[in-house]
Amino acid sequence: MKRASGFTLLEMLIAVAVVAIAMGAILSGMARYADNAARLREKTVALWVAHNRLTELSVQRAWPDVGKSDGEVEMAGVKWKWEVEIKTTPDARLRRADIGVRPAKARNKDSVVSLSAFLADTGRQ
Repeated sequence: MKRASGFTLLEMLIAVAVVAIAMGAILSGMARYADNAARLREKTVALWVAHNRLTELSVQRAWPDVGKSDGEVEMAGVKWKWEVEIKTTPDARLRRADIGVRPAKARNKDSVVSLSAFLADTGRQ
């Protein structure tokens, strides 16, 4: 009598289980990749907002007053909340600007990005 060739039911079940485990790992990795890409996009746009605010501070004619200020701006379809703190430095001709940016709708009050820079009073009134 001739024996039929092929896979047994047990071999097929094991093969399907291996494929299912591999697909789960692939899907998990892709989900992590998508989360990281979204976080990087958020940080990049927030950094653009901070750089724009720093540029506005550096090109304004008036010397920025020491203290805190805040505001909102829209960029990339998202409203962003920025906060600027101007501080004095040991050099009377320099001021330090600390800028924090986060999405306006964020429940967490921590900034997504923080940027610090020094502003000189050269050419200012």
